Amino acid sequence: MTRSRFTLAAAAAAVALSGCAGLRQAFEPAPQGRPSGRDGWLVYTIGELRFEAPVRWAPTGRRTHVTLESPESNARLEVSVSETRYPDQKACLAAGAEVLGKASHLERVRRHATTFAGARAETLEGDAGGWHVWAWAACDGGTQYQVFFTAQTPAPPPVIEAHRTLVSSARIGGQV
Repeated sequence: MTRSRFTLAAAAAAVALSGCAGLRQAFEPAPQGRPSGRDGWLVYTIGELRFEAPVRWAPTGRRTHVTLESPESNARLEVSVSETRYPDQKACLAAGAEVLGKASHLERVRRHATTFAGARAETLEGDAGGWHVWAWAACDGGTQYQVFFTAQTPAPPPVIEAHRTLVSSARIGGQV
């Protein structure tokens, strides 16, 4: 997949996962990572969700939505907190399952209930034209966090390490 097709696929999936943002948020500076205590890694915070990402990955976005792209443009991570507040975790998870269900352009899709960042979540995994997609909609009560990680396949070791670190370091509340 060319960079432009990757960008289009990633953008389409991100729109499905994150919804629209207000004009005010469009002008907010991208969240800046802070040192994680491990060389080459930064901690980012979106809402109450904290996670580690490689220092070399370029951040763009705002306080409630960050996109991190690898320097080789072979992987992208998007993390956001939904503007919608749900009455409870059950409604939040149902909405997460609905959002993930919109990824109909993917092949070999697998979806199921899981945990992410220490919270109950819905997850999706699938493929699209030489790219692998992992997505989560994690709920902390009525607050939904949407996480989208895509990587060109076969993914090189640094990208696999970024994915594994995301999954192992992500926490809602508390410290990473």
